[in-house]
Amino acid sequence: MIVVVGLPAYADSPDGEKCAGGLVVEVAAAARRRGAQVELVGKVGNDGAGDAVVVSLGRLGIGHAALLRDPARPTPVLVADASNDVEVDEDAPAALLLPEDADARPALEAADLGLALSFLPGAGVVVLADPISDLAIAAGIEGAAFAGARLIVLLPAGSPPPPVPAEATVLEAPLDDDGSFGRMVGVFAGALDAGLDPAAAFNEAVSASGWEPVPD
Repeated sequence: MIVVVGLPAYADSPDGEKCAGGLVVEVAAAARRRGAQVELVGKVGNDGAGDAVVVSLGRLGIGHAALLRDPARPTPVLVADASNDVEVDEDAPAALLLPEDADARPALEAADLGLALSFLPGAGVVVLADPISDLAIAAGIEGAAFAGARLIVLLPAGSPPPPVPAEATVLEAPLDDDGSFGRMVGVFAGALDAGLDPAAAFNEAVSASGWEPVPD
């Protein structure tokens, strides 16, 4: 089983269907498509957008028993960022996460994460997909160690690496990600969960994502 930790957002799909979005959902969905059992640990607001996220996760086959509700903060919403002048594919426009102030969005506390992971002892891989506090990272490390799970930590571009065990995998998201990074991480996590060693799992993920190694 793969446990993906992060904060899903509400988004409208191009066909108008209400759905879940964000890096944590991209990772979880890619791992699920590979055939893995996936549980998402996160938090949304206690609102209609949060209800839509739950329904969307169910349609994707992603477990959400550990998806918490925040009564005080709204579910984040992904919208197209018309002010962004970075060239991107029209099918994958740049997105803006609202509210822009992170303090106005739900946040995962160390206690939330510790409790959730204690109820998911069968985890083979734990992915910390969104920026969380150092205390929450420590809780994720402890939960992964308790389950004997491999740990993957994702960082925003330019972020310093957090203090994690030497055997953990730390990956930095590209600045101009079009969604392929999350898909690559999901395949990587799925391959690890299927028993591949990290090098073989990473090679499979890179190949499946259409990425090409950069020569030294």
